[in-house]
Amino acid sequence: MFKRYYLIVKKFFSFGANNKKLLFHLFFSAFLRSLSLLLIPFTASMIVKYAAISDFNRAIIWILIFLISSLIYVLFHHYNFVAYSNSSIFTHNKLQQLILNKVTTYDENFSKEISTPYIVNTAFNDVGNVMKIPDITFDAIAEAINIIVAIAILMKVNFIIGLLSLVLNIISLYTSAKNMEKKEFYLAGQRKYQDSISGLMGQIIDGNKEIKSFNMKDDISGYLENYKKQWRKNYFKKRKYNDNVYVFVPAILGFGKILIYLISIYLILGDKYNVATLVLIIGYYENIQTEFSKFFNKLNDISGNTTRVDRIYKILNYKTKNMLDFGKNDNDMINGKIEFKNVSFTYEKQEVIKNVSFKIQPKSFIAIVGKSGSGKSTIFRLLLRLYKANQGDILLDNENIYEYSKDVYSSNVAIVTQKPFIFDMSIRENLSLVDSNHQHQIEACKRAGIHDYIMSLKDGYNTKMISDAENISSGQKQLIALARTLLSKSEVLLFDEVTSTLDINTSKKIMKILKDLKKDHTILMITHKPQLMKLADEIIVIDHGRLVGNGKHKELLKNNKYYQVLQK
Repeated sequence: MFKRYYLIVKKFFSFGANNKKLLFHLFFSAFLRSLSLLLIPFTASMIVKYAAISDFNRAIIWILIFLISSLIYVLFHHYNFVAYSNSSIFTHNKLQQLILNKVTTYDENFSKEISTPYIVNTAFNDVGNVMKIPDITFDAIAEAINIIVAIAILMKVNFIIGLLSLVLNIISLYTSAKNMEKKEFYLAGQRKYQDSISGLMGQIIDGNKEIKSFNMKDDISGYLENYKKQWRKNYFKKRKYNDNVYVFVPAILGFGKILIYLISIYLILGDKYNVATLVLIIGYYENIQTEFSKFFNKLNDISGNTTRVDRIYKILNYKTKNMLDFGKNDNDMINGKIEFKNVSFTYEKQEVIKNVSFKIQPKSFIAIVGKSGSGKSTIFRLLLRLYKANQGDILLDNENIYEYSKDVYSSNVAIVTQKPFIFDMSIRENLSLVDSNHQHQIEACKRAGIHDYIMSLKDGYNTKMISDAENISSGQKQLIALARTLLSKSEVLLFDEVTSTLDINTSKKIMKILKDLKKDHTILMITHKPQLMKLADEIIVIDHGRLVGNGKHKELLKNNKYYQVLQK
């Protein structure tokens, strides 16, 4: 019966998001709080016992003991609250950090298999709930101990009453476990359609112009309503089994309470028990009923977190055959020499790169050219270690790129994309994500040719970017992204079609910057523009995943038919 709950808790602790010292305080405080609660029914019965025989001195002493027991319980309760707060905050922050670390290191297949709404809902909603699992678990253990001890005391006072309490608790546990299992099944379905609703709502916001232009509102609303219908169906099923638990379990325990009252009254009328014993029996049964209610709620909470734990587990333990392993080479003295040796890569059963080999010398400017879909971007993705080559070797300074540590490699190979992303924060804050030294930021912006423009803005470097920098031109955005890349101090810079959407003046500025950057960087650029090809020290021509040309512009223009077609 308890195996299911054990597996949920075990899976949660496998995340490694807890602090052992904080966990100890959490368990110890829960145990002491629950243990101190057992003193209260006993002290209450002793007060009644001595009050009944007019021994008021002893009755007063036991009243004081009762007050002290109650105070101890309050103190232990506060101790548990403090322990819970510290442990939960630690776990919450740690889990979110673990998810962030995984999302930023996984390959590109990750975003295809696990949607953005799934990740966002998990990182905030699910983490906010599962952080309570250690507290819930330790409370449940402490309450179970309390119930067992109370039943043992009742059995010692009257075996029949104790046995009846034991049987009723077992029946209640079985009933609640079966209903909670059903409830969790439909909760998982509810969460599935909640992700679908969130995802579609995000697409509606992003594609609002198209929806208006093509009058898609009714059709989109139909899809949304279908998701809502399925969500409601699972919600009501979940509520049904949840309500069953809250109706049947209290009814079973309430029925037992009536039986125990009747048995106790019968024994008192037969002069076998006195009123103090009745108070003791009722006190401990009430304690059992209260603790069982708490215990059941804790099991219900653990069960209710099954889907949440599974969702976090799916992110933290994502596996694919293209998963990238990082090495231990922490040599940061990188010159920027690159070599592809018989590299092949297959994506979704299609060979995208086919036995490609080339060498790139440090401090050179290389253009990678070819028709759309020829495999140029895949070469960049392989260099960025977003994918892993199926065969062959990719070397940086004669070392396999998979042997470098994550920090060393990511700080030496950087990319500027056709559509760089700028966060909704100030220019300075965007740059500080890479290097917080403001003087370094100014130097990078001057080299990228954007410093003067930034200083012309009212708030200068403190100018807030809005909606991925829509308040500046695409060219200015590109240059800020370039400055951000320069701050990384990467030796190898990858430029992916950075001039394709820019005006002539900005394109010329980029070309001038590239000439300057070549002095101390290895530059690889994917481009369709002949002007940039002419600037390159060497041009690599790719067609259908194969290397079909390698040389300078004039040489290729004369001897390579693939390059000739690209020029036309």
